[in-house]
Amino acid sequence: MSLAKTFYLLKNAELQAGELYATIGLSVAIAHPGLSDLFNDLAKEEELHARQIVLMQNLFLESQESFLQEPETENMIAEFMRKLEDARDHFNLHHAELQPRDLIALAMDLEKNLIEKHRTFFMKVADPQIKNLLENLNMADAGHIQKLQDFPLN
Repeated sequence: MSLAKTFYLLKNAELQAGELYATIGLSVAIAHPGLSDLFNDLAKEEELHARQIVLMQNLFLESQESFLQEPETENMIAEFMRKLEDARDHFNLHHAELQPRDLIALAMDLEKNLIEKHRTFFMKVADPQIKNLLENLNMADAGHIQKLQDFPLN
């Protein structure tokens, strides 16, 4: 797989996660405004992550890293995209009956999966600048999980 395609897929994964979060935020805006704010914040942060992916791409072009050109990387991104598609399909089919705790669980599952992927990338990359960006993405996803866990469901 080409490096350009890998970065396109990574950026697309972040943007699509953000789109799903924005859709969820919009769908609960009237009934659960606090939950809507949470999901809208997550959506904005996913857009920021996509911009970080672009920065990472520029660093990769200057480094000798090859991990993102390996087939394993494409498979990991494809796995996350399938998980995201399943979450979107589930939300689209059942949004009327999903409770706030269901939406929180859906987002936590996605974020935990992202942490796993970013951690794998982090462990395989040697370039310190790229490692730092991946670590930041991982910490941001951990922050998302914390926000989701801390959201009051009363």
